[in-house]
Amino acid sequence: MKKNITKVYIALIISFLIGSIFIDTIYAGTLSWGSRGEEVKIVQTKLKNWGYYNGQIDGIFGKKTYQAVVWFQRKNGLAVDGKVGSQTRRVLGMPQKLTTAKYNETVRLSQKKLKQWGYYTGAVDGIYGAYTYDAVVKFQRKNGLTADGIIGPATKRALGISEKSSTTAYMATSRGVSRNDDINLLAMAIHGEARGEPYVGQVAVGAVILNRVKHPSFPNSIASVIFQPRAFTAVDDGQLYLTPNEESYKAARDVLNGWDPTGGAIYYWNPAIATSKWIWTRKVTLKIGKHWFAHE
Repeated sequence: MKKNITKVYIALIISFLIGSIFIDTIYAGTLSWGSRGEEVKIVQTKLKNWGYYNGQIDGIFGKKTYQAVVWFQRKNGLAVDGKVGSQTRRVLGMPQKLTTAKYNETVRLSQKKLKQWGYYTGAVDGIYGAYTYDAVVKFQRKNGLTADGIIGPATKRALGISEKSSTTAYMATSRGVSRNDDINLLAMAIHGEARGEPYVGQVAVGAVILNRVKHPSFPNSIASVIFQPRAFTAVDDGQLYLTPNEESYKAARDVLNGWDPTGGAIYYWNPAIATSKWIWTRKVTLKIGKHWFAHE
């Protein structure tokens, strides 16, 4: 009798644990060891592009994916649990739920083209989900484009989508993040990187971050640009986490409202303290305060 009770008790515990994992995966959007599917492929692709993952993009959350996630979390000051939960998703630039995306005309036109050419098998609904991401990446690889999943200018040209039919590039990973979140993170970066600079110089630093979000060679959200490995000194030395002042917040809002004093620069550095030899190969196009800026 006691043996049977023990078996029942163990079975209940196992059921509870499985149920907890299932609920966490469905409602919190958590990916963890054993998860499979398109979202795992997105995680693997992002981590591989940023140098954390060296395995196959197979959609299977195994040992290498787990180790890459742990490394990414540790490097970016996140809770190190090896799971892609809400906070890790945000820093990776992934939406909380792919199904919550809104209709976008660029996406619909892209889906239509990709379906005609055999890259996409889902519904032509104008919603950027995992299947659309996978199709865009396959198309980009096949056509010698940057395989980042962004339907930007180069990808639109290759798809034959004109600017008249679609006026803006679609940034898949900006979904699920509020404007206030973007303002706060951008203000943190500006404060960490450029406090003490003239106001226009602070705006310029924020503009470089936003220009990278729009550029096909960089990640496609503010969070993923800022937390890209070795991209910003303030992330590496912890100054990102200093409390931003009101001027930093004002600069962040000005940037998001469209002010770009650099005219599209994607790099900046302080020549007095820069240690990267590579950055000196960039052509200086502008100098503001202590920072030099470059467009390429």
